[in-house]
Amino acid sequence: MTQTLTQERRQIHFFAYLVGTGIHLASWRHQTAFPQASIDFAHQVKLAKAAEDAKFDAIFLGDSLAINETSNPGILNRFDPMGLITALGAVTDRIGLIATSSTSYDEPFNFARAALTADHISGGRVGWNIVTTRDLTNSTAGNFSASQHFDHSLRYQRAQEFVEVTQGLWNSWDQDAFLHDKDGGLFFDRHKLTRLNYEGEFFKVAGPLNIGPSPQHSPLLAQAGTSVPGQQLGARFANALFASHPDIPQARQYRESIRAQAQAFGRNPDELYVYQAISPVVADSREEALDRIRELDNLITHQQVLDFLQEYFAGQLDFTGLGADATVAQSGIPTVAQPRTDFRSAGEQIAGREDEVTLKDLYSILTGDKRNHDFIGTPQHVADSLARWHAEGAADGFNLMFSLLPQDLERFASGVIPLLQERGLARTEYSGTTLKSHLGLTPEWKGQP
Repeated sequence: MTQTLTQERRQIHFFAYLVGTGIHLASWRHQTAFPQASIDFAHQVKLAKAAEDAKFDAIFLGDSLAINETSNPGILNRFDPMGLITALGAVTDRIGLIATSSTSYDEPFNFARAALTADHISGGRVGWNIVTTRDLTNSTAGNFSASQHFDHSLRYQRAQEFVEVTQGLWNSWDQDAFLHDKDGGLFFDRHKLTRLNYEGEFFKVAGPLNIGPSPQHSPLLAQAGTSVPGQQLGARFANALFASHPDIPQARQYRESIRAQAQAFGRNPDELYVYQAISPVVADSREEALDRIRELDNLITHQQVLDFLQEYFAGQLDFTGLGADATVAQSGIPTVAQPRTDFRSAGEQIAGREDEVTLKDLYSILTGDKRNHDFIGTPQHVADSLARWHAEGAADGFNLMFSLLPQDLERFASGVIPLLQERGLARTEYSGTTLKSHLGLTPEWKGQP
């Protein structure tokens, strides 16, 4: 490992997942919340700068391509993530900016150009969260002139090809291709421009891309996938992988598996960072933290939960007569013979607890909340838990999905981060200027030996 990579791997890394007033479904109803947060640029700048002041690796923006009347309010009315990180790149200095974009409903050339544009504007701080798109509303295909959503396996086949094409386009130009030789009349060296001429099962793309490399060459690749093809995609291409596991043994097993898969693809596993998704709640006491959770949970309406689950399970179950406090076991969900593919992660989280997990709890799990009691309580308790997960090989970092913004972000930054900095487990300053440098990664330029 390089000295920079060795140093970065000693520390705990953090992404801040930013969505409106917070990941909690009812966060917008909180008395302190700003309901227009998702479409207020000044608010987004405030959040990004708070994460930057805490020296996080990056902010992370999710996305969805279809909504309906039962969708999480945080995603009903919000900016396009690529457009937002492009704008944020101009008003922040060091923090990374990761945007989600779908390989199922975009075209490689358009995406590659937009992402590299944002990367240039930010000075090399952009990342791409590769997704194949979960169809929570059962209506995504209808927004893209398609009759039905791609089958799970087909989505991942297309995704692999999409990434190959995108990377090929980002490699259109050598690092020193642009000469800008005014005297000789040479704007660029033609021998350092490569046409892609890609022909595959899903895409036929000529290239070259009409924008050259950024200071980090091209955006960092991030990805979340628990299925076999999802893990293979991440192990082959990504440097940041998102996961969600309830305890250290399961998290460690996943991390070891994904590192082994990366090594099988000929990659250095130390260049992969596994970020566990958590929803930390920091307070002066554990009881106060639990009270804050209960306060938000009480703002979720029962009808909201039941309407969502009725549609999510697409008529396989009838939730009529049940309340949101009914358990998963009482609802009959465990009897569904073939649940949706994207139910896998949620199913793993509630396995063995179907008699105690409520429909309201399940709703939160399916739509974003990642509660874990290891990360709920005092700053010292949360810092100790983060250090333990890191030391025991369960995580290289954490994707922080705050329930209520900006309060939970501010509490974490002011309470937990200083404790980790004192232990040498969190950076006090950025050592580089690009997102890849925050992870100790060196850009790979075309033509490099």
